[in-house]
Amino acid sequence: MDNLPKLRFQVSVHGTLPAPGASASLAVSFDSALIQLSLLTRLFIEPDGSFVWRGTDAGGSDWQVDGNLIDQGESLAYVELKGNCPEKQFDELLRTLGWPQQALAFQLPRRGVLLEESEFRRLAGSDEGAI
Repeated sequence: MDNLPKLRFQVSVHGTLPAPGASASLAVSFDSALIQLSLLTRLFIEPDGSFVWRGTDAGGSDWQVDGNLIDQGESLAYVELKGNCPEKQFDELLRTLGWPQQALAFQLPRRGVLLEESEFRRLAGSDEGAI
């Protein structure tokens, strides 16, 4: 049984630079991310990079993530994600973006903040969510 917490979020996922608080393009191309995402079970992706991924957690609750790949030529500029899902599925999604080899930064557009992964996960797993 999967006891990992469910994460709630509305976030833009970026690569990180060595400087604190700096973000960069992701290390994967649009086409690579499109192919990797299409391999996830129950994920539907359009050729323009918009996608929806749905499932049911171990407790029988439905979850859904809506997303959009933002292209920047040779690499993705960032990925927009909104929804909720178990942490295990969130990790699967991040792997399609080059994680954990590439460190990621998480921007909360409503709050105007850029968070490191650990802080994002803490907030996304809270009652408040990373919204």
